[in-house]
Amino acid sequence: GNVPQLAVDVIIETLKLEPIGQLWHPALIPVIGAPAFEHEPADFVSTSAELYLSEEKRIAVLQLRAPLAGNAQQRAFLEQLADFVRDRHFTQVLLLASAFAHEKSNVRTAPFSYVANEMYERADDAGSRRLAEDGGRWTKHTGGVIHGGGFGAKLLELLTERSIAGVLLFMYVSEGDNTTEGLMLARMLHTISGDHLLPGTGA
Repeated sequence: GNVPQLAVDVIIETLKLEPIGQLWHPALIPVIGAPAFEHEPADFVSTSAELYLSEEKRIAVLQLRAPLAGNAQQRAFLEQLADFVRDRHFTQVLLLASAFAHEKSNVRTAPFSYVANEMYERADDAGSRRLAEDGGRWTKHTGGVIHGGGFGAKLLELLTERSIAGVLLFMYVSEGDNTTEGLMLARMLHTISGDHLLPGTGA
């Protein structure tokens, strides 16, 4: 499903994040469209990959609207993206993904799971503590491959190689209208952030 994309859309629109750049790479399938958000200029063109920023909240958000093409090209894109993060000294990276609902083995737990690297787990950070302590809603994934999770695990691996604190947050979902799941994932990310991402929403 497109749950991560929907969750990121909620955050971008709620915070009125400023579009500061678009990414171009052979791995990105070309996508062109009208402005995705009400706060964007009428002549703004949406593309496959867009970078948004909030200087006040000190966050950057990358929205990918298309899959990556070709294994070699995909690897090159992820390598360059990880280098970009390292060279600009990002404190930590939160990745969003989804997984096939039928691959979830424990039906008694919530649909939210995560994989964090050692740097993220060691960080004296409120977000990492909330994630570790919220065992009722978040389950640490220990099952290897995340079926349906796209390239999130590979990007987390590349960030780890560059000593960048990172965590992959994902939700088990089924195909169909995933609007509700997108809102749920955005609210969960809001909670991990210390209620900084969706102000005034009651999330």
